[in-house]
Amino acid sequence: MSSSISSLGIGSGVLTSDVIDQLREADDARIITPLDNKLELQDKKDEAFKLLDTLLTSFKSSVSSLSLGAVYQNRTVDITGGDLEVTAEAGSDIEAFSLETTKLAQQNIKQSAAFTSRTESVADSDGTMHLSIGTTDPVTFDIAYTSGATLEELAEAINEEAGSKVTASIIQTGDEEYSLILRSDETGAEQNISISDTPDSGAGLVDAISDTASYTDVLEAQDAEFIYNGIEITRSSNSISDLINGVTLNLKTEGEIANVDIKQDQTAITTEMSLLVESYNTLITNIHDMTLSDQETGATGVFNGEGFIRTVSREINTIMTSVNGDNDSLVNYGIDIDRDGVMSFDASVLESKINTDSDAVELFFTGGFDSESELTKTGVFETLNDKLNEFTKFNGLIDGFETNMERQRESLTEQRTRQIDLLDTRYEIMAKQFVAYDAIISKLTSQFASLELQIQADSS
Repeated sequence: MSSSISSLGIGSGVLTSDVIDQLREADDARIITPLDNKLELQDKKDEAFKLLDTLLTSFKSSVSSLSLGAVYQNRTVDITGGDLEVTAEAGSDIEAFSLETTKLAQQNIKQSAAFTSRTESVADSDGTMHLSIGTTDPVTFDIAYTSGATLEELAEAINEEAGSKVTASIIQTGDEEYSLILRSDETGAEQNISISDTPDSGAGLVDAISDTASYTDVLEAQDAEFIYNGIEITRSSNSISDLINGVTLNLKTEGEIANVDIKQDQTAITTEMSLLVESYNTLITNIHDMTLSDQETGATGVFNGEGFIRTVSREINTIMTSVNGDNDSLVNYGIDIDRDGVMSFDASVLESKINTDSDAVELFFTGGFDSESELTKTGVFETLNDKLNEFTKFNGLIDGFETNMERQRESLTEQRTRQIDLLDTRYEIMAKQFVAYDAIISKLTSQFASLELQIQADSS
């Protein structure tokens, strides 16, 4: 075949391979090039779609945050004066109060008389030491000891039996002076330690160990006392978490007065709103460029004519500019959209709204139960989040649009392959026909030359 094509036109001088190449180029330009252009456009659509999907995800992230209650539950704590630590959990009560610490809660720490060493015997016979915590409803631990038990052994026995409430240790207070230290693990007036002894026989424990009166109270058990907004209150601990819902108070210093203001964290809300505005503007600007059709310049976007892409922009805009039944809209919360479709945000407007009525702000944004009208209301960002879910959920509208683009690409690719196969077959046949026609023409040309010579001879 190749030798035939390479010699094509020798006989006729007309049916050459250049003619076939020119015809093929014309058919490629008419049939294949438009398909290549469509596939190139499809590549641009794929890139634009990936960008659109990313921008929608970013925008939806901010919308989701503003549609849920978590961002409105954050709290800030301002403390002026006083040595007081205040921790407010998300969703805690919002409250301003004063607190004066008049007395700190204390453990009971008792110190025994001195012994000459850690290994000095404190028991003359076997028996049981009774160690009690509290007075109103005491908890008693029975610690068995043996005759000749040392100070160190008794401390170990106390920790083993009563370690959940009392810690026993030995401290050296001077040369050859060692004392047993008993410390209640918790604070409060009900943590007072008392000791008694029941020997099996004989004297049992020595008096310095067995008699509560022989101990010195290094620290007396006592409750915390404080004045909260003028009300005198006592607690067994310096850490108080049952006074204000979600708030823990840690008393630090007696005689200190602190003024505390627990407020909604406005920064978290305004920051999220700023991110939403930024992602909105980026999304809408790109959708505009993707669907552009400028008659003056002739510029068109890759998704020009794609109604679905315009629908995304239009439905988002409709919700963002909507006015509810109470004549309330995002404009009243610092959101504005100019004539060019650019959104802006005035944080001071939203902060003023939050300061005036934070519950109303959350209700408008997220929806919920309105205690005044006793109706369940739908929030603007709740509505927008639901709409975006329709677009972005698995097998949603975005997935459907992407699937349709994949089908278009597959169809164009198959069509291009099919057309190339048809043209290859067509021109393979054409090349064979040209070879055959060229041979006929060559033969006829040769016969005509012989005839011409014969005519010239006859004429002579």
